[in-house]
Amino acid sequence: MADQIDDWEKKQKDYLAAAIICFIIGTYFFMKVISGSYIIKPSELQTYENLITEKAPEFKETKGKNSKRWIEFKCVNNQSTFKIASFDYRCANRNEVLTEIKVGDTITIALLKSDIADFDKETSCEIHSLIKNNNEYLNIACRNRADNKDGKRGFILLFAISIMTAILYSFSQKPKFFDHVHQDFIMVIILIILFIILL
Repeated sequence: MADQIDDWEKKQKDYLAAAIICFIIGTYFFMKVISGSYIIKPSELQTYENLITEKAPEFKETKGKNSKRWIEFKCVNNQSTFKIASFDYRCANRNEVLTEIKVGDTITIALLKSDIADFDKETSCEIHSLIKNNNEYLNIACRNRADNKDGKRGFILLFAISIMTAILYSFSQKPKFFDHVHQDFIMVIILIILFIILL
């Protein structure tokens, strides 16, 4: 009995630590969402016109646990490799980008002003607008919604973990119900259901 009490007290400390950490990280995501940090505003973009494509857009992909997909291309007299990635990739007219933009096309792109230092450098440069013949191939509104929704999902899940672990910490003794169903299993099921609801 004493061993069970000691074991529960150790778990209580772990639950308390998890509750505090998840609350702090969740608050960080929450502040970013309400401050609009995930939203790219027009005033934050720098536009570059009359660029000529040197290399047609190519689909790229990395495999494995943290797999990523993006489209990249290069322009004449510019060292940068321009990338359509992350939330912009999700919302882009990908088939049109790959089939309609050819070598030698004149395009207009936009990137964050904070990334201007990467322009015309031997590095990748993520773009948030791609225009050819007045046709916009990226969707900044969709991109902003997707990024912001991802941030909301993050803080909701983290706050849920914080609340559940705080409740577990509040029990002075291990509830008998947890002798039949492990408390961590219950939390995982709740989080999976919550994640599906937030999709």
